[in-house]
Amino acid sequence: MGFGRSRGANGPLVEPVTWEGVRWFVVTDMERAAAFPRKPVKGRLAVRVPTTAAGVRHFAPAAYVLGGGEDGGPYELREAGGAQRLVCTVTAAGDAHVVTDAAGAELGHVHRTPAVKRTVQHGLWLRQPGRPDAVARYHWAKGSAKDIVTRGRDGAVRGAGALVGGVVDSVLSLGAEGGDRSSTRAAKPVTWRAGEETVLTQGYVDGVKSYVPQAGLLDLRLAFALAVLGR
Repeated sequence: MGFGRSRGANGPLVEPVTWEGVRWFVVTDMERAAAFPRKPVKGRLAVRVPTTAAGVRHFAPAAYVLGGGEDGGPYELREAGGAQRLVCTVTAAGDAHVVTDAAGAELGHVHRTPAVKRTVQHGLWLRQPGRPDAVARYHWAKGSAKDIVTRGRDGAVRGAGALVGGVVDSVLSLGAEGGDRSSTRAAKPVTWRAGEETVLTQGYVDGVKSYVPQAGLLDLRLAFALAVLGR
């Protein structure tokens, strides 16, 4: 991975990385964190990989995020290097977002559970064909995926659930969503599980939401879509 001293005319501060090999990522426009006396450097919104050089945190782009916005249009994720080929598209479809690959084949859905009944740590959850739903549930919420649903005031059933648990490497210093990230008290991460397997964990690094995919069964592009929608 290359680190430049200054940004080129059109290029990023840090050399792009390949999205298929991502094992830890954020969705941000931050390219370099603040480090006295230097100010933070920002660039394009992207799926980025945190890394450190000379004691300074950098965020290498893996996939640029295009589209979206207030009009509810689709997001496109494109490779940060080379020809910037399409990685996936995230399109609103009713109460969910459908994620498709570069050829238009469906990879899965990102759903949102209303906060009426907070048996989940996070409102977004994943549905991947042929796999159990991946949901971030509190450890005290018992039952199977079919048992954990929430009803809105219109009576419609929404949501699903799975057992929550597992830990993430402490070097990542992950904290819970909405938690006090300045606290010295150890915070619990937000953990998505599909059946009995931990597939994704979310916390913070340098104040930016950080995601750690933890199972090969989860398509990385679904994790990227969840992170983009959860900004």
